Amino acid sequence: MNDIPLCLRRLIATYPPILWVRLFGETLTSLSSAMIAPFLVLYLSEHIGGSITMTMLIIGLQPFSEILLTLFAGGLTDRFRRKSVMLVSLLIQGAAMLGMAWADSMAAFGLLYVLNGAGRSLFIPASRAHLADSIPEDQMAGSFALLNTASSIGAVLGPLAGVLLYRYEPALAFLFTAASLFLYAAALWRKVPHAEPSPATSEEHSAAHEKSTWHAYRPAFAIMLLSVPISLFYAQMETNLQLHFKQSIPNYLQTLATLVSIKGVLLICLEFWLVKITQHLPTRLLIGGSYLCFLLVALGYGFTDSLPVLIALQLVWVLGESVGLTQLLTFVSKMAPPAMRGRYFAITGTHWDISRTCGPYLGSLVLLHFGGPTLFFIIAMVLFLGGCAMYAYFRKIEKKLVHS
Repeated sequence: MNDIPLCLRRLIATYPPILWVRLFGETLTSLSSAMIAPFLVLYLSEHIGGSITMTMLIIGLQPFSEILLTLFAGGLTDRFRRKSVMLVSLLIQGAAMLGMAWADSMAAFGLLYVLNGAGRSLFIPASRAHLADSIPEDQMAGSFALLNTASSIGAVLGPLAGVLLYRYEPALAFLFTAASLFLYAAALWRKVPHAEPSPATSEEHSAAHEKSTWHAYRPAFAIMLLSVPISLFYAQMETNLQLHFKQSIPNYLQTLATLVSIKGVLLICLEFWLVKITQHLPTRLLIGGSYLCFLLVALGYGFTDSLPVLIALQLVWVLGESVGLTQLLTFVSKMAPPAMRGRYFAITGTHWDISRTCGPYLGSLVLLHFGGPTLFFIIAMVLFLGGCAMYAYFRKIEKKLVHS
């Protein structure tokens, strides 16, 4: 311990052990899943034999299943212990990944992809609610930033390993992911205690059922809808960007892996400190600024094939992701009543599933008929409108807090 630098020792002592176990699991699973994500479209179209349109429909199945299960999953998170829900969800995802390694048809892969989506829909709200129950409020933004940093560590090495596996045996990436999910479940079971709810939680739980109306969840639905432009941007970056690069950039596989790895390195180095430096600024400025960053990245990816420019855009992307998305999660954790945190996180996170369900398919239609530049210009305009609306919404909330 004495060999560890003083600043790192202070950081470790600042946060409870629960967070460090989560960091281990997130690093492990992100490493393995990052081997798959950048090349999934190519894997389905080249190795299983689906058309571009069918491939995009299959990819949309997982988030579609998550939309259907979101409210149910959020209710389970609030009704049962968060840790139990997290363990079950990891086991479901691990089993689905094992099956994907041997799937030899689009139908089989689609069914397993839906099963994996069911596991994700349970894990995400449960893990975020567990964190909100376990971490002091003043450490919430830093905790989310550290978890994102752990995911970025996996994202640095994953795509590079994915290139090698894709050329040798792509199915091994699914086996590695399954093993990492089972190991994460074992670490949670052994090392993470059940989150202790606040004293008022049990009393609020029954009241939450009585208030389970639109009005009780209206802020969550508002944030979910206003966040759709961000997730629509990410949906194109995760799918149609691969096809756009294939048409416009030589050695596109290496370019994709390089950009993802650079972004991961920048997130590791900068995200936590960016969050700590900016967390005292108004929420409307931080989240509104993130929309502007994503807009610039979308335009850059659509209209340039210069590798130095694309690398510079990674810094802009990291700034928007670090400040905006982390601040959004922190705001939800503070806004949600303790007895309703699972449902609040489930609802606000649904925008990812909405965009990943329809975004790849609709984006592929624009790409095929009008080209990549047109697709990313449209995404940039959607981000502009969404950013203006989100800024106005948070400004309205801040005015209410001042007058209350």
